[in-house]
Amino acid sequence: MLSLRRDKIPPPAGEPIIVRAYLEKLALNLVRGAFMELYLTPKPGLVDLSDSGSHPELTVARMEASLKIVSLYLLDLCNSVCNGEELVDQVRLGVAAESAVQRAVGSSCHKGYIFLSGLFLCASADAPQDEAELSAAFASRAALFFSRSEPGAALRVRNRFQGGGLREEALAGLPSLFDEALPVFRKDLENGGNRGSAIFAMMGRLMQTVEDSTTLRRCGRSGLKIVREDGRLLERLVADRDDFIAFLIERNRHYVSQNLTMGGVAGLLALALAWLSHTGELQASSGQGSPLFREPPPSKSPLQSLTRSRGTQNTQQFRFT
Repeated sequence: MLSLRRDKIPPPAGEPIIVRAYLEKLALNLVRGAFMELYLTPKPGLVDLSDSGSHPELTVARMEASLKIVSLYLLDLCNSVCNGEELVDQVRLGVAAESAVQRAVGSSCHKGYIFLSGLFLCASADAPQDEAELSAAFASRAALFFSRSEPGAALRVRNRFQGGGLREEALAGLPSLFDEALPVFRKDLENGGNRGSAIFAMMGRLMQTVEDSTTLRRCGRSGLKIVREDGRLLERLVADRDDFIAFLIERNRHYVSQNLTMGGVAGLLALALAWLSHTGELQASSGQGSPLFREPPPSKSPLQSLTRSRGTQNTQQFRFT
């Protein structure tokens, strides 16, 4: 929870209409990235188009319902940022979105992504395009957030297993995203890969670098070791143009048998896909696609929710409090 001290965040610099349009476009891509991560198949231990991984309580349909709420939250957050509202108000939007997801699908399946995408959107108002500046802005926003928050479950896991977790990743300015995942995607394309192989290469690198609190919570340091070793092998198989899909299918069976998952990897992979979509790099590589990767289908995706009227708080239909 956030303390009652109210930290005023100045409105973003630049023409208000241009800033709003930029942030709304980014919000749409943040939702798109989460859908693309959901549909990416196979992913060991995670919900995808093949099965529910190590999450028997979840389905693709439930995850889609959760992302509809996330989409409305991000648009409301756009309004908050552009209006120069206070940090405590923006945090309340996130907390309300978490509660709405829990009520709607019976799970906190996108709790980490609500935090990541929300903070990313806020930081983008300070440094919209340069990745080094965006990383620094994200770290600054994270420092302000955590200076006002109380220790949560992720921090308790971090203290128990001596892992950095999402908190340290955020305070460092998302090094797993900017220094690891994005360069790997770009390098794979340069080396003759296609969009599908480059995305799986990113996943492999994130499996190696993310201190995943969901992995630690379920399976401890031994589980994290498995994920990291699998990530190294996955990245190597992709680079060698070997059959990494068969490897991932087999590892999914193992992860399910061990109740092993990697929610932190999933959240950062979604964020990477969102940013690559926003920069246009994902679309530029679409001519070399993968049958195991697909865009959100318009008939199911709530992306159009982001174009709703700005005069209302869209999240009210979920009775946010």
